[in-house]
Amino acid sequence: YGQFVAGQTPPEVGVTVQRLRALGLRPLLAVPIEEDVGQDKEGEGWYEGNRGAVLGCVGLSAQGGPQPMMQLKVTALMSARLCVSTGRRGGELRERGCTRGLTVFPPQWLVEVGVRVYRGSDCVSPQRAVEAGVRVLVDAEYTYVNPALTLVTLALMGRWNRAQPWVWNTYQCYLQDCLVRLGADAALAERRGFCFGVKLVRGAYLEQERRLARERGYPDPLHPTWEATNHSYQHCLDLLLELVARDGQQCQLIVASHNETSVSHAIRRMEELGIAKDGGAVCFGQLLGMCDHVSLALGQAGYAIYKSIPYGAVEDVLPYLVRRAQENQSVLQGIRKERDLLRRELWRRLLHRP
Repeated sequence: YGQFVAGQTPPEVGVTVQRLRALGLRPLLAVPIEEDVGQDKEGEGWYEGNRGAVLGCVGLSAQGGPQPMMQLKVTALMSARLCVSTGRRGGELRERGCTRGLTVFPPQWLVEVGVRVYRGSDCVSPQRAVEAGVRVLVDAEYTYVNPALTLVTLALMGRWNRAQPWVWNTYQCYLQDCLVRLGADAALAERRGFCFGVKLVRGAYLEQERRLARERGYPDPLHPTWEATNHSYQHCLDLLLELVARDGQQCQLIVASHNETSVSHAIRRMEELGIAKDGGAVCFGQLLGMCDHVSLALGQAGYAIYKSIPYGAVEDVLPYLVRRAQENQSVLQGIRKERDLLRRELWRRLLHRP
């Protein structure tokens, strides 16, 4: 728990944040609370409690150093069941060609379907975050709730991302349609004149998504192999870096990857496209306690590097970490590499070699 989690209280989180900042790493605080369809948490009180936790995260993140970020899961603030129905309504809008509705959902409609993330300035509504100077990264989740998450996030982008990207969406590159959806949403942002913030990940629900596809008899939405997912990540990364090179204020990106090949590719393309390492338009991210050799190398080289820091009660945090350890084989490979590096360094010091 102590290796991968900042703790439960603000003072404990503060100690971790200060330790990271001393190493040239930036905090990306995460409230790892979520709900799945059928779980039916403790009703409105559960969501209100989560709302308080999210607002607390805004305050903690604001104290975390330059260009602060935080991440959250929408299903901590609205039921997964409601996400499914919201996504269906959004799909109907798309089928009717009402694409403009994706960025200008009226507040009355959002309140009608109960999207608490948008209800007034009291929620994590970007208003609180914008006032505090904190960028909000909305996590992707399961494929059956993601359409609603994207609708909500694009709607919030349309309202709040006029001058700079305060609200960011997450794109999972293990999905076969990721590149198409990413390109469509980027084009939508350009047409509607709002800034586009992207957290680019591989995806953390692989086993569950494949199992659901088998059980329910629909095509597997994921790329068939790890290599295919890597190619998808690289193509999405290339698209976004070209958009950043064109206008780093309009499009910004966090390369959220533990894969050293992907990180190296991003650095190489940034150099080729003339994207400044410290310009604020592109940053990197890894989980706290994982791939620290990559994180430290990036920080020492002058790149903006964030460590995703989950915090909270054990029952809230552990499922979040277990899923990522199970699904992300590159993380496990990185841990083995770190172990080998530590062993070599230990022997070097014991033998007093230069």
